[in-house]
Amino acid sequence: MSVTTDIQDDIAIIQFDDGNKNVINHELLDDLESAFDQTERSNAKVLILQGREGSFCAGYDLSVMVGDDPKAASRLGQRGGNIARRIYGSRKPVVGLSQGHAFTIGAIWLASCDLAVAEDGPYKYGMVEVALNVPLTGWALAPVQAKLHPAYHTKALMHAHVFNPSDAQEAGFIDQLASSGEGLNSALNAAENLAQLPTEAYYQTKLALRQQTLSAMDKHLG
Repeated sequence: MSVTTDIQDDIAIIQFDDGNKNVINHELLDDLESAFDQTERSNAKVLILQGREGSFCAGYDLSVMVGDDPKAASRLGQRGGNIARRIYGSRKPVVGLSQGHAFTIGAIWLASCDLAVAEDGPYKYGMVEVALNVPLTGWALAPVQAKLHPAYHTKALMHAHVFNPSDAQEAGFIDQLASSGEGLNSALNAAENLAQLPTEAYYQTKLALRQQTLSAMDKHLG
């Protein structure tokens, strides 16, 4: 597992890459938390969260999430939720960059970003918890319910539909769709534009707009 942090002037990039599909486990979450700590202490004005090429995030480690220990599944799930809360309420704007598939917690992290950029390609996006016999409730539901267009709530969240990139954009999982190979440039351009906005005014407006969803997340994350 590799989590790298690159801070140059106003923009910080956190990239996570397990060399495979970016399956979320405690090791990755340890490194992500440290990377967020570092970028929050820095003078960077905007953060880009980037997965690996081909797979932004395949979701949680299923051996834990559908295993025989519900407490272990809850611990892992809550830690992923804390990252989502951190993204959604970040003082600095967060740009998500997906260059591949995004499922479950990966889709939640993208939905929690201020702006989600994705590359076009043969990629899939989806909240498939119900199909895995996992109810989608509480903190996990809050940010995607807020981000997705209401007409897609049933299809995406209850029916576990899997979307291609253009349909994922229409549903609201992502905000900008870039041509193959152009995702990073698009994310950097978006980050540069966000860096021009006054930080405190941006943050206070974010809190005002997102207070209800943040409160719902806090209620369940503890």
